[in-house]
Amino acid sequence: MQKAEYLNNYIIRKECGGLNIEGDSDISAVFDKTDNTIKSNSGDATMITSIKFQDKVNIVSIQINGVSEETNPVSMKCYINKLDIDFSDISDIPSTQQFNLTKDMNKPIKVNIPKWKNVSELTLYFENEEADHLEIRQILFFGSAGSQNINIGEMKKNEDENYVPEGVFILKKGDTIENFLSKNPGKFVFVDFHATWCGPCKQLGPILCKKATSVGAIVLKVDIDQHQRIAAMNGISSIPVVFLYKDGVKLDSMVGFNRDRLDQMISLVTN
Repeated sequence: MQKAEYLNNYIIRKECGGLNIEGDSDISAVFDKTDNTIKSNSGDATMITSIKFQDKVNIVSIQINGVSEETNPVSMKCYINKLDIDFSDISDIPSTQQFNLTKDMNKPIKVNIPKWKNVSELTLYFENEEADHLEIRQILFFGSAGSQNINIGEMKKNEDENYVPEGVFILKKGDTIENFLSKNPGKFVFVDFHATWCGPCKQLGPILCKKATSVGAIVLKVDIDQHQRIAAMNGISSIPVVFLYKDGVKLDSMVGFNRDRLDQMISLVTN
C-alpha cells in the first residue's frame, strides 16, 4: 500500500532562495524540523520562497508551521515549476493554487493533487496585510518522489501517518540525540525509540506527541532501524522505549506502552 512520503529530503537546499528575507537568514532552515525560523523585513509582511527538488515529486499535502498569530502568514500562493517569480509578478501571473492559512497553520493542507504532479520547482508567496512582518518556522511537503504513477486513493487514506505535528522532530541521519538536546536548552524532550514495523509504537506515537506537545514539551523520534548504533548505545533491546530529558539530563524512561507510566512522565513536565 502506497503511503505519503516526507519529501523535504529531496529539496536541494543550496539552490533554494527567497525574497524579502531578513538579514542573512538561511532559507533552508525552514525545510528541517528545527527551531530555526525565517523572517521578512520589518514593516513588510510579504515573503517569497523558491524551492528546487532533486527529483520530480508528486505533492499531496503541505504543512506551514508558524511562530505566533501576530506574525503568521494568512495567505499563500503557489506557483508550480516556476522559480523566476518576484513581487511584480504576483498580481499578473495566475497561481497554481492559493490557500487561506487563517485556520490551516501548523497542520497539513491537502492540495489539488492532479495539479501537483511532477513538481521539480516551486515558488511560494506568503502575505499578511495586518502584520508588521512574517515569521515561518517550517515548510513541510508530503507525497511521493519520482515520476512513477501514484495511487491517489491509497495515498490519501494513509498520508496522516506521515504528518509531523509542530513540536515533533525526526532524528536525521548523521545527527545525534546529544546534539539535538544541546540545541534545545531548557526544554523537556521526549525521545521516542520506535520502528515502522512495531505495532505498539504506532499506538504510542500519536498519544505521546499529543500529550507532550500539549504541555509545551517536544518529541524527538528515533527510528532504530535507521539509527542502529544510537539504539545500541542507549541499550534499546525492545521497543517502544521513551526517555525524558531536560538540559541533557535523563529524568525518566518507559519501556513498552503503558498509559499510566506515560501520564507519570507527563506530570514531570507540568509539576
